[in-house]
Amino acid sequence: MTEKILGVAVPIFMLFIFIELAYSLWKKKDFYRLNDAISSLSCGSVTVLVEIFTKIPFILAYIWLFDNFAIAEFSMNSWLAWIGFFIVGDFIYYWGHRWCHEINFLWNTHLPHHQSEEYNLTTALRQGALQDTVLFPIYLPMALMGCPIEMFLVLRVSNKLYQFWIHTRTINKVPLIEGILNTPSAHRVHHAVNEAYVDRNYGGTFMVFDKWFGTWVEEDKNNDAVYGVRKPYASFNPIKAHVDWWFRLGKDTYHTKSWKDKLKLWFMPTGWRPNDVEQQYPWGKFDMATFVKYDPKVSKHRQWLSLVIYAAVALSFPLVLELKGQIAIWQHAFIALAYIGVIYSANRLNY
Repeated sequence: MTEKILGVAVPIFMLFIFIELAYSLWKKKDFYRLNDAISSLSCGSVTVLVEIFTKIPFILAYIWLFDNFAIAEFSMNSWLAWIGFFIVGDFIYYWGHRWCHEINFLWNTHLPHHQSEEYNLTTALRQGALQDTVLFPIYLPMALMGCPIEMFLVLRVSNKLYQFWIHTRTINKVPLIEGILNTPSAHRVHHAVNEAYVDRNYGGTFMVFDKWFGTWVEEDKNNDAVYGVRKPYASFNPIKAHVDWWFRLGKDTYHTKSWKDKLKLWFMPTGWRPNDVEQQYPWGKFDMATFVKYDPKVSKHRQWLSLVIYAAVALSFPLVLELKGQIAIWQHAFIALAYIGVIYSANRLNY
């Protein structure tokens, strides 16, 4: 069912990306860069390819818990169940999203979504390939509460679909719903590296949870958002994007002399480092005054070749999803790896 929803949604996503791009060109805005957009779309493609395999064990665990331990069993025809579990799911999403920003280990799973230094509709599709898989266990209580797996999966996809339209600079504040529902204005704050905006507005659909738990900040028209991450990724590599932070944590784990810190640093607040490592291998502090977007200069020929290669991948992508369940898993894995290799090549042309 979720594949059918995505099958309908993706062409609509692409249509609105082209509309936003046309608006950007018409108004002479700098909302898009080809290299950044291809990188964002590539991260989304890698995520889909990886999740074909990684989510299966957790979905099976959800079904087992539902079948054996659910305290109730709600009907798929109950609109109250759909509304109730949507709210419950968004509440869980708030905390999972917040923990991804606050815990070193989890930050890596969400980091790819924030690495883009632009903010447009392609950023919405720039997802972390490991985020949903690593966070899946926190949704298992919904199985115990009696939410059928079909309802759960549709609600998770619906939450993501809602968040597509909020990744844009073309829409200002939306009357009546600001501070209640997630909006482009609220989510621009979330993606910003400005001191006043960092680690705010975690909600997926609802902003009321941010207000309840003290993480809500309103966008200030006198404080334009600057996008990216405070430890710049400085690459368009869509493979490394998904392991870069874990690699940094691994280096700190190796270098620190404290066995306690070797374990501790993975679960400390994001960016925490052992004292001995911080002194010997300093990262330096983020400075808005010296922040420069990563934008390596390559020839137009390389840029357009990158676009053509990625477009070929994107156009044939539905065939990969169509093969799901029709061929052996090792064959699917081989095809996925081949696609990821081509995606990497397309982005390598841009740096």
